[in-house]
Amino acid sequence: MTIDKKSLINWVGGKRLLRKTIEPLIPKDIKSYIEPFGGGGWILFYKDKWADLEIYNDLDSRLVNLFRIVKYHPNAFKEEFNYLLGSREIFFQFMNSTPITDIQKAVQFYYLITRSFGGKGNTFGTVKCSSGGACKSLKNVPEKIDAIHKRLDKVMIENRDFEKLIKQYDFENAFFYCDPPYSKGCGYEVTSTEDFDHERLREILGNIKGRFLLSYDDSPKVRELYKGFEMIEVERQNGINNRQGDNRLNKVFKELLIANYPIREIHERQTD
Repeated sequence: MTIDKKSLINWVGGKRLLRKTIEPLIPKDIKSYIEPFGGGGWILFYKDKWADLEIYNDLDSRLVNLFRIVKYHPNAFKEEFNYLLGSREIFFQFMNSTPITDIQKAVQFYYLITRSFGGKGNTFGTVKCSSGGACKSLKNVPEKIDAIHKRLDKVMIENRDFEKLIKQYDFENAFFYCDPPYSKGCGYEVTSTEDFDHERLREILGNIKGRFLLSYDDSPKVRELYKGFEMIEVERQNGINNRQGDNRLNKVFKELLIANYPIREIHERQTD
């Protein structure tokens, strides 16, 4: 069941535009669903439940704190967030201040992400001819907070390196959806594209007992690393650069979905 309100933030590399493509590829007989690179949680939140055990993990403590506060202290979050204006002054005050409590940290992080260009949190978002950007309506935020709070009820939230996480939770009926930093393109504040160890991830995934589905940029490096695995090519619109009338080549981003179980036939049936 897809519920659009079950999404909280835009995140660099988020899979909002590929949810309908990815969902049919996830096996139905899994006992656990684990996201080592949780990010904005677009795939996790796409269904009410994927498996008996669900784990959200990210190395970025800002994301982990946000979802932890929404899970355990939704009302305190809403009270702190209410009545914040779409203000350049507030935006830069938050960028240059150090919050004291975890609730303040979560609210300030959420404010910066939702009021910034491309959801990057470092540039005040402005538009010329609509009510979007930093002045977009956030009247549905309380409803989103409540929905995510309920969705996270039985989800374990972790903040670990992917290798330790995968090794701890791996078994025959485990499923890992992995959306790591790509081999090229936008990086992440905690783990940049340049710093990420793609070879280590390949080594770990190549030796697990469970199943994995991996989303990556379509690059020669990735194709070589995962040669021999099931691989399908997909395309999505580049959300940051996809402006009306913009004919730049980077409007379309090519990606790969890679798995250690059959996915090509399922994908072909879905696209026929």
